[in-house]
Amino acid sequence: MWKAAVSRRFSEKADTYDRYALVQREMAAELAAALEAEMPLTNEVRRVVEVGCGTGGLTSLLRDRCGSAEYLALDIAPGMLEAARRRLGPTGRTCRFVLADVEEWIWKQAEQWADLIVSSACFQWLRQPERTAEGLYRLLRPGGSLLFATFGPRTFWELHDSFSSAYRNLRREPQRHGLSFCTPDEWRAMLDRAGFAGVRIRTREVRLHYPDVRSFLHAVKGIGASTGPASDSAGLGQRRLLTEMMEAYRSRFGGAEGIPVTYELVYVAAERQEGREKSVGPNRQDILRKKGIV
Repeated sequence: MWKAAVSRRFSEKADTYDRYALVQREMAAELAAALEAEMPLTNEVRRVVEVGCGTGGLTSLLRDRCGSAEYLALDIAPGMLEAARRRLGPTGRTCRFVLADVEEWIWKQAEQWADLIVSSACFQWLRQPERTAEGLYRLLRPGGSLLFATFGPRTFWELHDSFSSAYRNLRREPQRHGLSFCTPDEWRAMLDRAGFAGVRIRTREVRLHYPDVRSFLHAVKGIGASTGPASDSAGLGQRRLLTEMMEAYRSRFGGAEGIPVTYELVYVAAERQEGREKSVGPNRQDILRKKGIV
């Protein structure tokens, strides 16, 4: 049910996504550049899978570079796939666009047939990142590579700090707003357990400024995301919470440039090597339970 809501929201915002997805566009460009440096796209890359292609930002950067390689672009939202087709135009005819949830789709595919798996601004939406990492490993041929960009836990920290302040002021039990992001160390551990080798992770922070908190929230909704709690409900209580949060955000972080919004960008590269056994350790669910998140 949650995935259906995500699919619906992103489909509804396919026409406005590119207008607001400033950081996501930057992530795609950096990932494409990193891919060129990590593994120049040659005839050895015969099959490419892009997970969460969205409106085709990364697809448009990579499709021509992949030459004659089979390029499969996957997304959970039909509206996003249609936008990607329009964006690529004639080039898109050489892509195979697939409407599917990657967390289910990977287990229905043949083993060891992809040479390269890429993804930008998608993996933060995975419900089972540990199991998905195992499925992606299964999909890659020996010598194949996985490269992705996602968001880290410092993303929107000002927002979370302001919500915490609002809950305290209203004497209400705090709730998590938005997604819970994996840390770089968690990604490294999950990929290692899945069997990947040579895991490289790089992080950096980007800070944007908006005129006010309402403008920021409008931009988040404009790409199909949400800052609501898991038990989101409309009504006076939620409106009071939102008003209190916006005042806390403005008073604690506002300045001459408006209000700051931090994004932590996480770039990951790894390979499947033959003959490497999976390691054993606590999985993502164990980590979340210890933190009291699940």
